[in-house]
Amino acid sequence: MNPAEYQRMFDHEDRYWWYVSRRQLVCQFIQSVRPPKPLVLCDIGCGTGATMQQLLPFGRVIGIDLSPLALGCCLQRELTGLMKAKAEHLPLRADSIDVIVATDILEHLEDDIAALQEFYRVLKPGGFAVITVPAFGLLWSEHDLALMHHRRYTAPQLAARCATAGFHITRTSYALWLLFPFAVITRLLRRKDASGPQAHIPRLPAWLNRLLIQIQQLELQLLDHVNLPWGVSIAAIIHKPVEGAEA
Repeated sequence: MNPAEYQRMFDHEDRYWWYVSRRQLVCQFIQSVRPPKPLVLCDIGCGTGATMQQLLPFGRVIGIDLSPLALGCCLQRELTGLMKAKAEHLPLRADSIDVIVATDILEHLEDDIAALQEFYRVLKPGGFAVITVPAFGLLWSEHDLALMHHRRYTAPQLAARCATAGFHITRTSYALWLLFPFAVITRLLRRKDASGPQAHIPRLPAWLNRLLIQIQQLELQLLDHVNLPWGVSIAAIIHKPVEGAEA
């Protein structure tokens, strides 16, 4: 990710609807599995630390990121358990983690399957990962360039990659479903920035930011019951099988 984007993320992620909604989705997915507590969790690609903070009620949280800038922001939040490493080479023992969280990280990697294989290695048998990735190539834009993405996914593509790494696919669903038409229109109409690609984080009045959070909370209620047919993102729960258990 471009270095300037870390500061933009740090400045926005505590209150901006996109980041708030993504954290709520991750926590809802973890709670839906109803794992025993306390857990050992690993936030891979922890960025500037807001998701890591949100995970603390579940147990002990390890944060891993390749960027010293990102880890510096985590230190500003007084977070501990931080490690500088690549997702493809995790400095963790095999079978040592209960839950992995990887929010919008796989698309940054040339070899996403190698990272998923590392997730599989470090998870305990029966452990699981909650993953989010950006959806649909038709939404490719300067936002993806600024964040140095390699790809966007469809739900079947993500599921196939996870299965290749050995995981059982518990659930995949699109997310940001209600805002998908708006996202398509804005991505198609948005003009190039003369200063170069930038992440699409438009300034919003406070009332609109609150409204978007409320809209996404309605969507989370839907996700309690159904998988959504399209959206700006994809969310998945994948399990490392217990040896001898049926697929």
